[in-house]
Amino acid sequence: MLLILFFSTIVISLVLTYIIEKTFLKYSLFIDEPKNRSTHLSPTPTAGGLSIIISFFIYIVALLNVYDLSENVFFYLLIALIPIVIIGLTDDFKEINVLTRLFVQFFSASLIIYYFQISNNFFDINEYSQKSFLIIILSIILSMWLMNLYNFMDGIDGYASSECIFVTFSAGLIAYINDPSSLVYMFLIGLGLSNIGFLFRNWYPAKIFMGDTGSVSIGCILAFFIFYSASQSIISIYTWLILLSIFIADSTYTLVVRIVTKKNITKPHLTHAFHMLAANKNSQLFVVKTMLILNLIWVFPLAILSNIYMEYHILITFLTYSPLIVYLIRIGAGLEYNKSI
Repeated sequence: MLLILFFSTIVISLVLTYIIEKTFLKYSLFIDEPKNRSTHLSPTPTAGGLSIIISFFIYIVALLNVYDLSENVFFYLLIALIPIVIIGLTDDFKEINVLTRLFVQFFSASLIIYYFQISNNFFDINEYSQKSFLIIILSIILSMWLMNLYNFMDGIDGYASSECIFVTFSAGLIAYINDPSSLVYMFLIGLGLSNIGFLFRNWYPAKIFMGDTGSVSIGCILAFFIFYSASQSIISIYTWLILLSIFIADSTYTLVVRIVTKKNITKPHLTHAFHMLAANKNSQLFVVKTMLILNLIWVFPLAILSNIYMEYHILITFLTYSPLIVYLIRIGAGLEYNKSI
């Protein structure tokens, strides 16, 4: 039964992606025209991430029916995600004000944190009022940053979906190892499966992009699962930071450099490490494959270690990020005039 559900999720995602792609082309909707700082050369439909979101929620509903469960927690995910999807669709159709996007992201992040941090007593807000307030603010910022960094890293064909597949399948395995009685691992796998179907049309050369509709929504869903699994003591936040390390390191370091060098951080640019590597190798596929290999031989083993030796998770997280940051510094990520790779 589960195999049928897994296969059906991939097929539904692929079919929805194809339908969205052809519909947008036919009616000239959500078409991303090439610009000076674009990595594609021809007009391409965007907002294809809608198929990921729809197929993922179909999967959740089916899974809850299979196990005869009533998970109210996913009602909160839906409520938090709807504004993100709407603002993403709007932004894919016509660029909207940055402050408007941030306000919607703040609203959705606050809903997630309210549910896991306050209503479920993730910590004692009465006993540690100042500390708790700081944790709430940092948690909201982390959630908003994850939404935006995932959007930043969706810059070449197949990159964002491939990362999501790796992260969700890896986190799903760790969740199963830690607590097979919980269905967290099954929900994580569902998000990965939904991305597989989309990836068939997003793999280089991409026929459709996920757009803000997909990238920011995936960031929102991942933020949800980070706090969901942490609140259930299933996956440590440090393990999540390790699994997402390639995206977090590239996006965060690049943003900091651009702030320090007084660049307009709201404007698109091609100074992320993955942009530079794709340009240097003249291959988007090379970057995606390199990312996947690095995730498998470096990131995943360290995530497993952090899960086993939790008393050393800060040290292991530092070890994970150190070579990534060194590489970013060496190539001059974030700078307009970068060093050769």
